[in-house]
Amino acid sequence: MGWRLGASLILLTALGILLSGLLQYRAQDRWLRESLGGLLLNIARTGALLIDGNAHETIVAAGRTDTDLYRSMREQLTRIQEVNGLKDAVYTLSHVDGAMAQFAVISKWDVPVGEPYRLVPDIQPILHRVLEEGIPAYTGIYRNEHGTWITAFAPIKNSTGKTVAALDVDFRADVYLGQLAAVRRRLYWHSFAAGFLALAAGIVLARRVTRPVGQLAALARGVVEGNLGARVRVVARDEIGMLANVFYLMVDRLQVSYRSLTDVLVRALEARGGETGSLSRLAKSALALAERLEVSPTQRESLELGALLHDIGEIRTPETLLKKPAPLTADERRTIEQHPAAGVDLLETVPLLTPALDVVGSHHERYDGTGYPQGLKGEEIPFVARIFSVVDALDAMTHDRPYRQTRGVAAALEEIRCGAGTQFDPRVVDVAVAIPGARWEELLAPANAGTEAAQIASVVAH
Repeated sequence: MGWRLGASLILLTALGILLSGLLQYRAQDRWLRESLGGLLLNIARTGALLIDGNAHETIVAAGRTDTDLYRSMREQLTRIQEVNGLKDAVYTLSHVDGAMAQFAVISKWDVPVGEPYRLVPDIQPILHRVLEEGIPAYTGIYRNEHGTWITAFAPIKNSTGKTVAALDVDFRADVYLGQLAAVRRRLYWHSFAAGFLALAAGIVLARRVTRPVGQLAALARGVVEGNLGARVRVVARDEIGMLANVFYLMVDRLQVSYRSLTDVLVRALEARGGETGSLSRLAKSALALAERLEVSPTQRESLELGALLHDIGEIRTPETLLKKPAPLTADERRTIEQHPAAGVDLLETVPLLTPALDVVGSHHERYDGTGYPQGLKGEEIPFVARIFSVVDALDAMTHDRPYRQTRGVAAALEEIRCGAGTQFDPRVVDVAVAIPGARWEELLAPANAGTEAAQIASVVAH
């Protein structure tokens, strides 16, 4: 938990710095874009006012660069470039059609009038809007084969107010991008420094606070795994120590309630079934088989409690059906087969008893998928239910039932062996038949009246 707390502090601090830095970065980005775009827009707008639109139309119509009119306009564009300290040429574009335009007059280089100029996708909508609406505008940062740019356009109008061309003012954005890169580097360094400080603070807090919390968590894990007698020494004298004492008291009361509730249910079920000690016998036998299958403490608890309460759903089944000596009708069988689902319905609202649900709901499923109530198959059936179904079958065969006479342990084990892969999990069957018959006879022996109470208490308190 200490590492999680430290990591959380690092994460929260770093996120805070990153968020603040990102907001700063975005603000800086927006300010630089707006400042640079606004500056270029003013240059383009002012320059466009100095360009005679009628003369520009004449130059474009003539398509020549050797006229006095062309030289005069070129000199005008050169002055605009020099006065504003622009390193790149200022030029005009005409005959814009989709992704293509034509050069008209340019301040540098000898470019023929009407030379094609391919527009990159980033500037196409901006230029089209300037020509259509006659309103100056600038682009965002974009790239082409010559570098990274930001461009402003201003409309050039003739004497009738018609836009006949656009003045193009380009600016290389490398300086701009360099400033943004510096902002990003500062952001990363600040986040790293804040994360390091948060790590140091997290380690200190972990040593002072989370150690007793970790001890209490270990205790809680033991309780969740079914060990209600688990204890851990928590030396803290603050609220955490008080919480540990309260937790101990709660676990003690929970253990008493658990034992009392289970004991009452077991006695009620055995009284209804007419066989005293049968449920504690099943639980003891199931645990003996589970010990050889290396189940976890949680599975052990589930198996034990499930064995005690596996047929609790039969409370909703008419007793005449349960004790009927003759074969059941189809409707009667369907009624009987509802008892696992009924048992789950009864227990799932009682948190203390929910570990029993795997056995209660699935102890009549068959390994080949032909069981009930869900028709689960193979590994789909909970492992504890697969263990219990073997023990339950052995117990049923070795004790009197209305529909079956008692068999010996050897015959019962042979029938279990025959059911491997169809009714039972083969792995569980292999372990069951490896247990000596004498041991099974001891486990499955009927409980006598003198030891009944002790057996139930032993199984429940285990």
